[in-house]
Amino acid sequence: MGERAQALAATFDTAIKDLSATAESCTDAQWQAVCGAEGWTVAATVHHVGAQFGLELEYLTAAADGATPPTHTWDDINGLNESRAAKNSAISKADAVKGLREGAEKMSAYVRALSDAQLDATAPLALADGAAVSTEQLVLGGVLIAHAVDHLASIRTSM
Repeated sequence: MGERAQALAATFDTAIKDLSATAESCTDAQWQAVCGAEGWTVAATVHHVGAQFGLELEYLTAAADGATPPTHTWDDINGLNESRAAKNSAISKADAVKGLREGAEKMSAYVRALSDAQLDATAPLALADGAAVSTEQLVLGGVLIAHAVDHLASIRTSM
C-alpha cells in the first residue's frame, strides 16, 4: 500500500465519482442519447464501464503477479462490448450507477493494495501487439482510469 498505489486509486475514485455524478444528473432523454464515440446509449456506456471491471481485474492481476494476461483480441473485446451494449441500452440509471459504484469500490481497494513492485511488474499485452506493459500503465491507461475518463468525455459530448 504505497503512495503510488494510493494516488492511483484516488485518481480512479475521482474519475468514477465524476462519471457517477454525470450519469445521475442525466434527464431521461439524455440517458437514452447516443454517445458518438461508442454508438451506444449513455445508459449502455455507463453500464459498460462498470461491467468491464471483472475483465480489467484479470489484466491487472496478471501483470501485477507476473502471470500471462488474457489473450483476447480486439475483435473479442469489441464483440463482447457490442453485445453487452445492445442488451443494456435501456438499463435503468439506478442499476447502472449501482453496478458502476460497486465494481469501482472493489477495483479501488485492489489498486490501493498494490505494492510498488507490483505496479512496476510487466506482462506482454496481446491487445498491444505483445508489448510489455506495467501494471501501473494498465491502471492509468485504457484498462482502468483512462477507460472511465474517456467514456465520461464521450457521454458529456452527447448531452
